[in-house]
Amino acid sequence: MVRKRDGSWRMCIDFSDLNKACPKDCYPLPEIDQKVESLQGFKLKCFLDAYKGYHQILMSKEDEEKTAFYTDHGTFCYTKMSFGLKNAGETYQRLVDSIFAKQIGRNIEVYVDDMVIKSPNEEKMLQDIEETFKTLEVATMKLNPAKCTFGVEEGQFLGYYVTRQGVQPSPTKVDEFTEMPTPNSLRDAQGLNGKLTNLSRFISKSADMAMPLFRTLKGCIEKNNFQWTNEAEKALQRIKEALHKLPTLATPIPGETLQVYLSTSGEAISSVLVVEREGEQRPVYFVSRALQGPELNYPTLERLVLALIYAARRLRRYFQAHQFEVLTSYPIKQILLKSETSGRLAKWAIELGEHDINYRPRTSIKGQALADFLLEIPDGGNPAKEMVWIVEEAPTGDGSWTLYTDGASSREGSGAGLILTSPEGEEVTYALRFDFYTSNNEAEYEALLVWLRLAKQMGAKAITTLTDSRLPANQVNGSFKVKDQRMGKYVKMVKQLVGSFGQFTIKQIPRSENKRADALSKLASTCFDHLLKKVLVEVLRERSIDEQQVNTLTPAGPTWMTLFREYLQRGVLPDDHDEARKIRIKAPSYAMVNAELYKKGFTSPWLKCVDQARGREIL
Repeated sequence: MVRKRDGSWRMCIDFSDLNKACPKDCYPLPEIDQKVESLQGFKLKCFLDAYKGYHQILMSKEDEEKTAFYTDHGTFCYTKMSFGLKNAGETYQRLVDSIFAKQIGRNIEVYVDDMVIKSPNEEKMLQDIEETFKTLEVATMKLNPAKCTFGVEEGQFLGYYVTRQGVQPSPTKVDEFTEMPTPNSLRDAQGLNGKLTNLSRFISKSADMAMPLFRTLKGCIEKNNFQWTNEAEKALQRIKEALHKLPTLATPIPGETLQVYLSTSGEAISSVLVVEREGEQRPVYFVSRALQGPELNYPTLERLVLALIYAARRLRRYFQAHQFEVLTSYPIKQILLKSETSGRLAKWAIELGEHDINYRPRTSIKGQALADFLLEIPDGGNPAKEMVWIVEEAPTGDGSWTLYTDGASSREGSGAGLILTSPEGEEVTYALRFDFYTSNNEAEYEALLVWLRLAKQMGAKAITTLTDSRLPANQVNGSFKVKDQRMGKYVKMVKQLVGSFGQFTIKQIPRSENKRADALSKLASTCFDHLLKKVLVEVLRERSIDEQQVNTLTPAGPTWMTLFREYLQRGVLPDDHDEARKIRIKAPSYAMVNAELYKKGFTSPWLKCVDQARGREIL
């Protein structure tokens, strides 16, 4: 027998063996936070409690004997559902959900045997009470008048204290924690940790504050020897002081935009959901946890992203129902859009893509309760230096691109071979076929011009060209004088394009070092039908020095690329929620370079995106 708080007694039976034999009832219990927050916006509340709770549900005759227990006075069994049975809570919740199906969410909230009637005014409250009591009468459910309160603006519900301003922790829970003495055993320390977890929603950076407690508890479990440290005692006192000034948490209104602040230290990640009303930022939910295992070695910016991921998982119902603004001083958006940075970042980018999240620079914090989030990285780390490889926009072309080129001319035709190597070591083979007669030197120049135009489109800043042809290399370098008028036009055009690059080098190399490009040019000069599946090919219809580049300005209508351009350049998403979600999920695979859209290939370099008309022209 166990004495209850009201002085009555509860008989407890050990149903462990019976519970092991019973299948689990998977009926879901409501989310407590959601039930509590649904009371906001209602002026008057009536808190009801069912009499004897589970004992109002009759047991089926064939199951009564399964609850049998023996005493000094004989063997007995329950005729009504008892506390301690495996599926008692789910069974009772199913019952009240069916009884109050027409009222839940409208004027009543029910969680197992706790009920709250919510009303906007006194007149409506009387109507709601009458409707509820009629429902209870039909279901023959009884209330405990000693635990019922009618017509109040504030009250306790499911471990929280609900006020007109928002949600506060239960004063009873706060007092239980602050009055706890220093733990003398492992069990006491574990109980302390459990009570802290129940209050963590209201405590800013609770994991950072409680880290000495966690370390002490972990050490005691590993060594099987309890030893409370001075560091843990100081942390406990800091937490108790913080509990005396806990904030009142706001409840989001449907359609309201929420803000997120992130923070990370060497051992923990933290975040806070905030809503701005009348120029003041009010906290909605504090989230914090300790880093574990490999997470301790994550770069600082990755830990910030992890803090956002954890908040999105922990508070999924908020992220699914509201638009979010992540206020950060660091390039989190660029990190998530750069899909090749690391596998986990790519996975996180896809996971966050389903939510409506915008990223904005940090502004001044407007609320004393958020003071702990003034710094995202309190320990003074340098994430920009740590992860410069991540925040680079891809592809930038900042490294040096290398080209091996060779031209060939014969009676059967003219062609050129190009082998491009990117700064990352990716190689592209390119074959040119000329529909006009050229000399070997002219073929070399045509290949060089095609390469320079291609490099310019790809955003290359530094390029190195290697050729085994003596004349073009030395004429472009200025070592040889240009005597032929046609060669002069080629040299002039090359130098015009070279001016677009920060660094340009052309070198003559021995033919033995250029065998692949030489072989490719000879194949392209005859017939390259068999090359189509192995190399990129292009046919030039006229000489570069004869053709005139004409840009036809036509009204550009929206294409499949328009939505990606708008999002990557300006952060604009479609109004349609499903379409916006698709764009956010796919965007990490795309990048804008020189106003052109590129897509990352799985086994190839960045691929240029074109519209339908340009695609037909290429084909």
